[in-house]
Amino acid sequence: MRTHRSLKPFIAMLAGFALLTSTGAWAQAYPNKPVRVIVPFPGGGIVDILTRAVTDKIAANWGTPIIVEPKPGAGAILGTETVATAPPDGYTFLVASITGSVGPLINPNFKHDLRKDFVAVGMFATAPNIAVVPADFPASTMAELVELARKSPAKLNYAHSGVGSTNHLPVEFLKHSRGLQITSVPYKGQPPAITDVIAGQIQLFVAAPALLVPHVKAGKLKAIAVTSSKRLDDLPAVPTLAESGFGDVIGGSGWFGIVAPVGTPATVVNRFNQEINAALKSPEVIERLRRAYAFPEGGSPEEFTKFLADEGTRWAKLVKDANIKLD
Repeated sequence: MRTHRSLKPFIAMLAGFALLTSTGAWAQAYPNKPVRVIVPFPGGGIVDILTRAVTDKIAANWGTPIIVEPKPGAGAILGTETVATAPPDGYTFLVASITGSVGPLINPNFKHDLRKDFVAVGMFATAPNIAVVPADFPASTMAELVELARKSPAKLNYAHSGVGSTNHLPVEFLKHSRGLQITSVPYKGQPPAITDVIAGQIQLFVAAPALLVPHVKAGKLKAIAVTSSKRLDDLPAVPTLAESGFGDVIGGSGWFGIVAPVGTPATVVNRFNQEINAALKSPEVIERLRRAYAFPEGGSPEEFTKFLADEGTRWAKLVKDANIKLD
């Protein structure tokens, strides 16, 4: 049967209304089952702790569980790939970090790019690191450390837990920007690196405050700078990199956000983003982040999209200029 021409606009309007109604109903019903958030690092670490601080609050607001699932392996590749290949139905998300930005630039096995294979949902935290040296090390400031490195090329060394990590990239940037020769010493974990710094076998280490503050307060390590934009309450005498004259050094602070597989509905992305921003205003969440030496961030999906693009461009230049390669 032929449809009368005058009815076509009316039918189209009804179809559009039905689509909007069904989309709206779907959005209101979301989520109707547990949501998975994949952390591509070991459980119990800083990324896991910060993620749970935020998602616990969101799950309480939703009344639906959010399962934070640590899936470490191959330098964050395993967890990243799990989410990149998951159905874009709004029930699987990834915690993105600096590792996901740098990984594809230095590791040919890192196939999934945060800018191309995911949709940005929102950033939720940044976490600074502290630069420490042995307690009896002759340098007590970042400027003094740099001067020692200039006077004794290749005599100093630094520890890191992997190429592309936040205890590797800032030192490589420092070396490249100041023309320094400081030897890279990789470790399988941060605790043994700390032990060697305390013993004086390693001269520089950049790592999370939660790991280092107790040793600094005990006089076993000397903190010379913090990578955040402001000083830490627990170490008020330790200057920031900017205050030390090294504000251009990048990569020393970790950032963390949520991304979803490409194709995830915009309604889900916006809903999750709103929940992240609401959670970050909660005194309980703010306190949990503070105890982990982290700061709440927030922002829109568009802002996080731009941030990821800028990160990719920034690190691509450094990796090329400094010839950073996977060990």
